Amino acid sequence: MSKYEIYIPERLDGDYINILKLFQELSNIDNKLENGDKIIFNFENTRWIDAEMTTFLAMIFDHVVRNGVKVYANLNNMSVKTKELLLKNGFLTHFGIQNRIEDTYNTTIRFFKSNVNNEGKIDKYIYEELFSSISQKTSPEFLNEIYENLWEIIHNVIDHSKSSYLYMCGQHYPRKPFGTKNGMVSFAISDIGIGLLENIKSKIKIKEDREAFKWAFEEGTTTKEKFDGGLGLFEIKDKLSNKGRVLVVANQGYYKISKTGVETFKPFPFDIPGTLVVITLFLDECLKTSNESDIIEKGSKLIKEDDFFDLFI
Repeated sequence: MSKYEIYIPERLDGDYINILKLFQELSNIDNKLENGDKIIFNFENTRWIDAEMTTFLAMIFDHVVRNGVKVYANLNNMSVKTKELLLKNGFLTHFGIQNRIEDTYNTTIRFFKSNVNNEGKIDKYIYEELFSSISQKTSPEFLNEIYENLWEIIHNVIDHSKSSYLYMCGQHYPRKPFGTKNGMVSFAISDIGIGLLENIKSKIKIKEDREAFKWAFEEGTTTKEKFDGGLGLFEIKDKLSNKGRVLVVANQGYYKISKTGVETFKPFPFDIPGTLVVITLFLDECLKTSNESDIIEKGSKLIKEDDFFDLFI
């Protein structure tokens, strides 16, 4: 039985370098891990975590846990703000570390893990957590479109990732970007399946990671179309034009499309298990276009008022 320690970087956000730093540490020991080993995730250097990136932490935690490794966390010297965030969104509570605290600012979209087959539970979460946090700052039409796009991604996780679970989490940042009126919302979906790039390469004659990412964002490559291999990301790219950005981390690649459509690809020197998709909405560009107020009508038909249950499994 061996014990290892992994240090979470000073900042854990959507930046390529910070994701690289974290996963490089796991990559260095991944092949050495055996059933019964212990890993301590040390947060003493961490001063900031984007809430949505807790889905990435969950991917790493569960990746080692399913190999029989025991996971522990050292929270000593973690910044107060970071610890507070992880308690508010329920991430630490989910892994049995301390108790959740309430978010008095109503900016938290709490951490969520679900069996991929529990679609009712997933749908309930999307409406009660994600949409309720932005319903007054976007148009009903835009939310309906985003809803469909999210389910396209989720269904691809269910159908193609070979993962038993998916993770979701987000955060409303009311003061970002600086000078905006309504801020932005970032929302992440992840799994620990075979990974987007491996899925595409197994079905389409594409060898290069950059080209596989570009294929996933092209029109006609969704699960509704012939090839049945992408994530339905073209629709997300189209709907977020000048309104948001999208980041995908999978296998050996990092791929980001900015609000203005600028694409960035960077390779990893190791294979990341699963797929992470982070969608960011700049809410000033997603304002209401009508007086409709009941945007959750579709969801309310799916969810009975007395159908409440624990969101954690």
